[in-house]
Amino acid sequence: MASIDQTFAPSRVDGTAKDKFYHLQRAKYFVTSGYNTGHYDWLKRIAINKDFYQNKQWSLKEDVDTFLSDDTGNVLNRIKFTVNTIRPTVEQYRGNAIILNISAAAKNLSRSSVNRREKILSEQLLKSRTAGEFPNVGGVMRENDVSIGETDDQTQAIFENLYVDKFTEEINDLLNYSKRINKFAKKQLGIAQKLALSGLAVEQLVLHGGHARFESIQSEDFIWDKDAREFDLSDSEFQGTLRPMDVPSILERWQLSEDSAIALEAYVSNNGNSTTTVHYYKTRPYTGNKVPVHTMYWKDVDRKRYGWVKDRFGYDCLEPIISEKEKKAKEGDGKYRYTDADVIDPPDTAKNRELFPGDKKIANLYCDVLRYCVYIPGEVLTDKDAQKSENDIVLEFGMDEYQDTNYQDLSNVKFPFKVAVWGYVDGEVFSPVDDLINPQRFMNRMLSLTESRFNSSGGSNIIIDEDAVEDAAQTYTDIKEGKPITVSTRGKGIPNTVGSYDATPTRGSYEMFQVVNEVKEFMQSVTGINEGLRGESTGQDQLVGVTKLMIQRGTLMQEPFYNAVTDIFLQMYDAIASVGKKYYIDNKKELAIIAGDEAVRIFTLSQDLRNEDFLTFVERENSDEALKNTANQLLQTFYLEMGLIDETTFSNLYDRSTPTKVMMEVRKFVKIKKENEKRSQEAQAQQEQQMMQQEQEMIQAEEAKQAQLLSDDREFSLASKAVDHENTMDQISQKSFANNQKSTELNKQ
Repeated sequence: MASIDQTFAPSRVDGTAKDKFYHLQRAKYFVTSGYNTGHYDWLKRIAINKDFYQNKQWSLKEDVDTFLSDDTGNVLNRIKFTVNTIRPTVEQYRGNAIILNISAAAKNLSRSSVNRREKILSEQLLKSRTAGEFPNVGGVMRENDVSIGETDDQTQAIFENLYVDKFTEEINDLLNYSKRINKFAKKQLGIAQKLALSGLAVEQLVLHGGHARFESIQSEDFIWDKDAREFDLSDSEFQGTLRPMDVPSILERWQLSEDSAIALEAYVSNNGNSTTTVHYYKTRPYTGNKVPVHTMYWKDVDRKRYGWVKDRFGYDCLEPIISEKEKKAKEGDGKYRYTDADVIDPPDTAKNRELFPGDKKIANLYCDVLRYCVYIPGEVLTDKDAQKSENDIVLEFGMDEYQDTNYQDLSNVKFPFKVAVWGYVDGEVFSPVDDLINPQRFMNRMLSLTESRFNSSGGSNIIIDEDAVEDAAQTYTDIKEGKPITVSTRGKGIPNTVGSYDATPTRGSYEMFQVVNEVKEFMQSVTGINEGLRGESTGQDQLVGVTKLMIQRGTLMQEPFYNAVTDIFLQMYDAIASVGKKYYIDNKKELAIIAGDEAVRIFTLSQDLRNEDFLTFVERENSDEALKNTANQLLQTFYLEMGLIDETTFSNLYDRSTPTKVMMEVRKFVKIKKENEKRSQEAQAQQEQQMMQQEQEMIQAEEAKQAQLLSDDREFSLASKAVDHENTMDQISQKSFANNQKSTELNKQ
C-alpha cells in the first residue's frame, strides 16, 4: 500500500523537471505538513461543538464514566439531562447573517484606466476646439453632444462631472451577476454556521462550464500552512482540501482509465455502503461509498528573463523578456509581450544596480507561481502490490491557468480558496462555541444532579407512636379532616409521642437552579449574546438605558464575527473582478449572456483588460426588499415631487433598483440638467445681448435719422434765407435800376 505520510519534497529551484511526479510528491508533502497535531486537535473540537449543537451533549467519556457511574462502575440514579444553550447561540449568529445584506462595487486601479480617461478627455477637447474654430458647425455639435463646452476649461469641467469608465461599469455588472448565479445571499447562512461551530469558513473558486462558481468547503476538509498569520490565511505556503467524492463524479470529471475505475469501484465495494462510516487519515468520518480526493495548491517559483521596457503608454516597467519566436507563436491572445529589442536601460536605483550590474539589461529573476495537484492516495487501490507513489491516481496537475494575482504586486499570488476565521492565534483556529462547551457540561451535570435529588425525594407528614392511639386508622382520618385527636403520652409528653418527617427537596436543591442561571450569565458574557439582543425580558426593574447598554456591548462583541462574514465575501468579489474577468473574456458566449453584446465589445476592445486591477469594496446594507422599497420611495419623491429625474429614468429604475443607483442617476440627471440650464442661460444671455445690440443699432439709426433731418432743415433754412436774400437784392437792384432810369430821364429833360 502506498505511504500516506510524505516527509520529502523535490526541490523547486535545482532544475528538477516539474512533471507529474514532482507535483504528486509536493502535494503529498504538504498534505502531511497540514495534518499536524494542532490540526487534529482542532478537528476534535469541531466534532464536539457539532455534537453539542445537535444536543448530543453526553458524548464525552469523562462525563459518562465519572458522573453517571460510581467508582465501582455501577450506574447511578441520574439521567442525561440537557438544556441546550449552544443551539440558540448559533442560531442567533445565523439569524443575523440571514438579514445581513452585502453589496460590492469595483474601482479600476490600473494605469490603463488613467490613460483611457486621458484619451477620452483629449478627444472631447479636440471636439471643443473644432466647434470653436467653425462656429456654424460648432452650434450643431453642442446641440447633439452636451459634453462639448464653449471653451477647453468648460469642456474639462463637464467631463469631470459626466465621465464614467465603461470597463468599471461592466465589471460591476459582472459582480452583480456572480452574486446572483452563486446565490451569495444563501451562502451567508452556511458561512455563519461554519464560523460559529469551527471558527473557519472556506469557499473555493471553481472555473467550470464557462462560469466562475464558488463551492462551499466543509471546515474539516480544509488544510493550510499553520505558519500563516493573516486572518484570511493568504500568507500560507500551501492550502488544500480532502473531499470525499463518489466514483461516478470522479470518472465523469477526469475520465480515468479502465484500470483506475475498477480500482476505485473495488475500494468502495470493500468499504461498505452509504451506512458505513469510514475514518481516513485523521479526518472527519464519511460514508463508505465515497473516495477521498486530495486537492493541494502551493506557492512555487519560476525563473524568467526580466528587463526594463517602455510599455505602450510610455511607462518604464519591469517585464518578462521572451524571444521573437515565442512572441510570434503567442500572437493574437490579447497579451502584450516584450523581446530583447524592447529592453531599455534600467532606472538608476540601488535595487536595479544590484539586479543589473554593469551594463547588464536582462536578469534571470524568480517569481512566485501557483501550482496544484489533484490526486487519490494510493491506499485506496486494491492492488496488494501497490508500494510506490506511482500507484497514487493523479487526476490533474500543473500551473494554475487563471491565477488570482495583483499586477501591481507580482510577488503575491492568491489561492482559489477564500477563507475567513473568527479567532486565530499562532496557527490555531478558535470558534465562539469553544468557550461554551465546559459551562454547558457543568450546567448539564447540575441539572442532572438536581433531577436525581427531586426523583429521590418524597413528601412530608406526621409521625405518631402507635401505642399512643387506640385506632390508628380513625386517627389518620381525623387528622385528614382537621379534627382534634387524642393520644396517650404515658407521661412521656407530646414531643416524644407525636413527631413529623419531611422528605421533600431541600432548599439546597432549589438553589441549584440559581447556580444554573449564573452559569447561563457566564456564557452570555463570553459570547455577548444576552437577553437584550435576544429580545427577552430581564425583569420589571430593568431600566431602558441598561437594556440599551447590554445591546451595544453585545453588538460590539459580535462584530468580529460579522466582519469575518463580510471579509470572505470581499475576497469572493475580488476573485470575480480578477480571475472571473479573465475567464469570462475567454468565454465570450457566457459574457454576452451576463452583460450583453455591448459588454463583449468593450471587453474585447481592451486587449490589456485581463491585466487591469480592480479594487473591490463591500458594504453591509439592509435586505434587497428593503433597499428596493427605499429606492421606490426615493424615485417617487424625485420624480413626482421634485422633478429631479425624467420619465424614462423613473420607468427604468422603479422596483428594480437600490438607493445607491437612484442617487447616481439623480446626480447624473442633475449634472446634465444644470449643464443644459447653463447653456440655456448662456444662449439667453447671448440672445439678450444680440437684442440689446440690435436695439442700440436701432437707436443709433434713429439718432442718425434725426440728425439727418436736422441737417436737412438747416440746409433748407439756409437755402430759404439765400433765396430771400437774393429776392431782396433783386428788389433792391430793380429799385436802384428804376431810380437810375428815372434820374436819366430827368437829366434828359
